[in-house]
Amino acid sequence: MPPNFQNARPLVSAAVKEPAPEDTLTTTEAVGPTGPATGGNSDSYLPSLSGPIGLYRVSTADVGPRNHLRLALHGEFFTSSGLLIEGDQDKRLLGDFTFGFTVHPNVEIFGALLSSSNRNTRDSELGRRDPELIKSFGDLVLGGKAAFPVGTGISVGFEGGFKFLSAISDLSFSADSTSFWLGPLATIDLRPLVNAPVRFHVNANFYADNSRNLRDLSTMATATDGNVVTEQTKWVAQFAYGMGASRFRAAVGVEATFDQILIPLQPFAEYHAEIVTADADATFAEYMPPACDTPGGLPCKDNRDQQWVTAGLRARLWKGLTADAGVDVRIRSVGFPYGPPLPPYNVVFGVAYPLDIDAFRRPVIVTIEKEAPPTVGTVVGQVKDAKDGKPVGAAIVAAEGRSRARVATDPDGSFRSAPLEPGPAVLEISAAGYETSKVTAKVVAGQPVDLASVALTPKTPMGNVRGKISDDKGTGLQASLKFMGPDNFEAKSDAMGLFSASLPAGPYRVVAEAPGFPTKEAALDVAAAQDKQLNIALRNRPPNPNVTLNDTGISLKQPVRFVSGTAKLSSAAQPGLDGVADVMDDHLEIRTLRIEAHWDATAGDKSKELTQQQADAVKAYLVKKGVAESRIEAVGMGSDKPLVPNIGPASKTKNRRVELTVVK
Repeated sequence: MPPNFQNARPLVSAAVKEPAPEDTLTTTEAVGPTGPATGGNSDSYLPSLSGPIGLYRVSTADVGPRNHLRLALHGEFFTSSGLLIEGDQDKRLLGDFTFGFTVHPNVEIFGALLSSSNRNTRDSELGRRDPELIKSFGDLVLGGKAAFPVGTGISVGFEGGFKFLSAISDLSFSADSTSFWLGPLATIDLRPLVNAPVRFHVNANFYADNSRNLRDLSTMATATDGNVVTEQTKWVAQFAYGMGASRFRAAVGVEATFDQILIPLQPFAEYHAEIVTADADATFAEYMPPACDTPGGLPCKDNRDQQWVTAGLRARLWKGLTADAGVDVRIRSVGFPYGPPLPPYNVVFGVAYPLDIDAFRRPVIVTIEKEAPPTVGTVVGQVKDAKDGKPVGAAIVAAEGRSRARVATDPDGSFRSAPLEPGPAVLEISAAGYETSKVTAKVVAGQPVDLASVALTPKTPMGNVRGKISDDKGTGLQASLKFMGPDNFEAKSDAMGLFSASLPAGPYRVVAEAPGFPTKEAALDVAAAQDKQLNIALRNRPPNPNVTLNDTGISLKQPVRFVSGTAKLSSAAQPGLDGVADVMDDHLEIRTLRIEAHWDATAGDKSKELTQQQADAVKAYLVKKGVAESRIEAVGMGSDKPLVPNIGPASKTKNRRVELTVVK
């Protein structure tokens, strides 16, 4: 493909030199200046296929360090059938020697020596005048580029150049076939902007192509057609000599760098678009309206635009010596009246080498460093778990009052502190899941101080509890809560009755108190790293005096009675059962209340069925009053467990009873 815009340097960072060991012979070199928008590494500036710093045909808006020389040698190759004429075979080989030199921090000059060889073989053609092999040697490119930074990561520039085609008849250049181009370019570097090793480049220029003046192709007429140029002959000759038309050119390029590997790599890609501005060649009128696309005519091929993409990869092998390879892929060619077609592909390969001439002129300073007495010391030790004695890895050891003095322990818990000034030093040791610990060590210059082991206490696993304190109508209350368990803690609810607390994991007894309301208790299990919900309702009425909660169950002053011989609760039993519901609501720690209904021996075999119905009736009443059904167990005992012998009405009445037992 025709040379367009050129090749970019790999994105690399400057090498970092380690300090020389004490009592050794060292050399020091001054580093030369760098050009705009550079990374400071002179090995990263490489010439393109036409000379300026850039990608293959996309120039970058930088010029390299002053007095920096860049050399490259490339070859290009393709072979294809039916490219120019149906049934023909084309093979083309190009050779490029390119160079660039930075004469000023903002200016580079560049050049290239180009050669080409194209072989076109096709069936015998009447009047063919082009040779099968056409060679071109000694084409010369000379140009210059200026570039300036305009913002963080952004630089712009301007580039221009000449392409001198060697005359076909002698060794001199053909003056009237000299071409030139001129246009702006820009580069955006994402490294200082978002810390990404990627750069984008944009080029645009006008290329005044005078290559059609290189040779008068009218001499390639057949012996029988007078002075009419044979179309096939002209196609092949224009393609082989690279004869094109003046055009506007635009291109974008992107490059990335992977320099943290054994061989630094730089993949890159380009997109090119060109629009011919010159007049059409009348020789190919058959491909333009109105002659084309007519019955028996040729298809129209008179478009002025052409496009292609390039993908490539560079590998920096040794001290700046770089090998590269890539391929151009055609998207669209211009029509025959506006120039030769683009090949379907074009393989590019080569090597490049940058040479910093200033490096030969820099003074070499030889210094002998004598060993100085040590002025700092270190602290060593091992961090362990205070409970099981296991080492704690990844713990952070920091020195109070010292910035950049943090180190992490190894997997075995061992550490060596950063260099510290002699004297007392306070070390703060912290690790995830442990309480922070501080130790004091006396630092001695020139030697490590061993702390042996430092114990870290594991943090108590914590859980969260949140909820609401309200009255029996659901209105929030300001109340105080006491949590009694693995740790005693007090909290208060806000005006909406809401509260939250963070507690060590474990079982708790919670006591809620609010002015004008009876105290209420609840049970709570706090789980590590989990949220628990606890809602407590306080009732603004005194406890029922007829109901008593004791260690074994709930006692009623008035026994639970039923309508004679049935499971229907009497109205006199309801106030007492209301009190039982209040007790169950106030004491959430009661997990299960067992209701046992008993009868005398008069019911015979039916006593079991009757007492089960009575126990179920008591359970249903309590559930209706808001007690969770899962907290109540109803059992009909029949007449199996009389309190007294079933002799006389008084004894039988005493045996007909309901017992409420707390099962924890």
